Amino acid sequence: MKHDRLQIIGLGSPAGDDRLGWEVIERLEAILPETAECDLTAYDRPGAGLIKHLAEYKHCWLVDALWSADDEPGVYTRPDLETLKHARTGVAGSHGFGVADTLMLASRLGALPDSLELHCLTINSADRLGEHLSPAIDAGVDGLVKRLYQRLIQSVDHSV
Repeated sequence: MKHDRLQIIGLGSPAGDDRLGWEVIERLEAILPETAECDLTAYDRPGAGLIKHLAEYKHCWLVDALWSADDEPGVYTRPDLETLKHARTGVAGSHGFGVADTLMLASRLGALPDSLELHCLTINSADRLGEHLSPAIDAGVDGLVKRLYQRLIQSVDHSV
């Protein structure tokens, strides 16, 4: 039986801007009230292991880096599955079985949540070493956290 709560998953790795999904989760944890009906989780390059986590929930938001040579770093985008197939996420390019592949397989297995949203920020390089985000990605993470927070607070306000 699937959980009714919203699951928000931050994807990434410990290297530089690719950790943006983790940062979003950390910042949301710091500001969300206890009444927020969601589970926040971060995974380090889960590959196909992500499928079991997707299958456990009816509603899921995935947060990840999306590699783009054309866009400035930190641009917010909500790609659909078709768009994601032709892009590289922070997980896909350098870590093996990527997010797009995982979501396509989950779809074929009937393991996708009833509602799935992808929330991405563009990056130009996932191989930047270090624990800290670049200034452009840090600013993008702030904006994304505010956007997700507002949606979560609105849903809490409407459920009371």
